[in-house]
Amino acid sequence: MAVSRTAIARRPTLRERTGLTPGAVAAIATTVAVGTAASLLPPLLSLTLTGRGVSERTVGMLISVIALASLTIAPFAARIAARFGTAPTIAVATLVMASLVAVTHFIGDVRLLFPVAYAYGIATSLCFTLSEYWINAATPENRRGMVIGIYASMLSIGFAVGPAIIAVLGIGSVVPYLVGALILVGASVPVLLARRHSPDFHEVPRARFVSFILAVPVATIGAFVFAMGEGGGFAFLPVWGAKLGFSEHIVPLLASAMTLGNVIFQVPIGMLADRVDRRLVLFVLGVVGCVGMVLAWAVSGSPSLLMLVLFLWGGSTAGIYTVGLSHLAGRFRGGALASANAAFIFCYALGMFVGPVIIGDGLARAPVAGFPLVLGTVFLLYAVLVAFRLWQRP
Repeated sequence: MAVSRTAIARRPTLRERTGLTPGAVAAIATTVAVGTAASLLPPLLSLTLTGRGVSERTVGMLISVIALASLTIAPFAARIAARFGTAPTIAVATLVMASLVAVTHFIGDVRLLFPVAYAYGIATSLCFTLSEYWINAATPENRRGMVIGIYASMLSIGFAVGPAIIAVLGIGSVVPYLVGALILVGASVPVLLARRHSPDFHEVPRARFVSFILAVPVATIGAFVFAMGEGGGFAFLPVWGAKLGFSEHIVPLLASAMTLGNVIFQVPIGMLADRVDRRLVLFVLGVVGCVGMVLAWAVSGSPSLLMLVLFLWGGSTAGIYTVGLSHLAGRFRGGALASANAAFIFCYALGMFVGPVIIGDGLARAPVAGFPLVLGTVFLLYAVLVAFRLWQRP
């Protein structure tokens, strides 16, 4: 018996199942490459300069300039994209980063590195802001959480590759700098190939930049809170482990456990956020962030249990970034979405800037309890904020 073709249910394509449009794939590929290079330069600079006898305080100030640049350029990202286009701006920014990384090795005067770091931070911020805007704009609403989960997982892998390059190539030559530059040159390729899918816009939002920070506080403040946890974790987990008396072989694994959780948990959390009120997911993740720090403190005498807790805690708290970014896109379109994404990155950079300062002070005051106490309190306050928003707007 003949069966009509229309009677046979058409299998959904990979694009329909995942929401991975050509534009989103290009933006993800570019951002992961940029993330790899961005995670390469700060530790490479730190190790190279301290090897030349530069003080740790000066190195810390130099690295903080990168975050400071992100804070200053974010309010203007939407205007730049409206004027020059999303894809061209990303491509030029990656090439600027490549040239800056390549010449950094040859600059002997530390004072000249400060403007270089500032320009590098501006280019990095534009890449992340506009790539995440592109991903949000190119992804259907019912698949946005999954796509951003894939993006976050891939980005975590990219962040892990940067330090691995240093471990393989060392710091005694120009080679790791050139490798970073080549990665960034390659980062411009996918976005240029997909430039016809670029979500360009010409209208510039009239609202003040601060209004985008306050419009969706569970998303923007979530980015700030996550950045405090991530930045503080990378900076101080090894220090905290040493204060707990762990061996030098165990200490680096604490941050690795957190990073592994980041990679594994983002896609499931993103898929959940496509089916449930994203604010409810953010509330649960905030509670887990607080409880995780309490448990970390409780099991701090056992390295294996602590690594398990940090694995779960790292994956859950990173989900705040994933879900917050997808929640943001549900409120804005076009130029307003680009400005909202810039506000999101601004809050993330602010968290990376102030987080290590607050956590470092906490560790100085309480060597054992300082790290979990500070971060546990921050995540608790965030959970309270989300609960209030849920009560205010059911």
